[in-house]
Amino acid sequence: MLSALTTGCSSGSGDDDSSSPLMAAVGHISVAGATGAQVSYLDAGRVRSLEKGDSQRFRTVGQAGSPLLSGYRFNAHAYGLDPAMIDTDVTNGYAGHWDGSFDADGITAKLKAGGFARSIWHGETIWKKEGITLQVAQDGLSFGFAGKDLSSVRPAKGKSLADDPDYQALDRCLGDAYRVDFGGKNAEDAKNTVRLSATGQLAKSAKETSGVICALTDGKRTAERAADRLKSVIEQRAPRFDGAKVTVLTGDSPGVKVTVPDRPGDKRAGRILTSDIDLQLALSKL
Repeated sequence: MLSALTTGCSSGSGDDDSSSPLMAAVGHISVAGATGAQVSYLDAGRVRSLEKGDSQRFRTVGQAGSPLLSGYRFNAHAYGLDPAMIDTDVTNGYAGHWDGSFDADGITAKLKAGGFARSIWHGETIWKKEGITLQVAQDGLSFGFAGKDLSSVRPAKGKSLADDPDYQALDRCLGDAYRVDFGGKNAEDAKNTVRLSATGQLAKSAKETSGVICALTDGKRTAERAADRLKSVIEQRAPRFDGAKVTVLTGDSPGVKVTVPDRPGDKRAGRILTSDIDLQLALSKL
């Protein structure tokens, strides 16, 4: 049975000032470093816990988005880096930061042996080779790729994505997501009726998963129009999005939210990100 509900929901500031795991992660990315870029976040530690129940279900959306792990120019394993070391991963596509547990001495020894040059950058020891920059510590690793330095993952005080009200509003809307992919934000584009959007992945267990899309709009009317567009797609594509719920966000950050359960027969979690993208396309054409 299809469910498409529209209710009032505030996306304004709450009383809880504690930082969520998502906000702690995007606090490593500067506002300037995210302009026009697509920022992604993964709670890799949580995914490993979920995978104990189903090792195949998170094969696609449970992988870190870092170019260090997916690029052909850097053999992470050869330098002592293993995805199992990563607790959280955040990247803007060409630079990023991992929190986790790392053998910093062992990794830097292998970097040196592999031809990486040691230097000092703004007081930090970094390693560089062929357009790749790394800074390694016991509890974290920062990187720049394709000739980028670490500027976008060293935000000045008050200039990180965690300080941006739009990212804060999306954090409240998304809920406890283990993965989040933000759309690019470009405040200079006056034609954008959607200021910022994000697609998140939720999991109560390995078997019970869902996706959520949150989009902040330029006003209440656009939010209502977006909700109508989403409901229309849900109805037209039935039964593909059975169980979907659409909510209009009110308050200081108007927008829209749609939550879609993964189907019981799906082999992989994350279908609204990887395959059933009709709802994302609907929001791109407001």
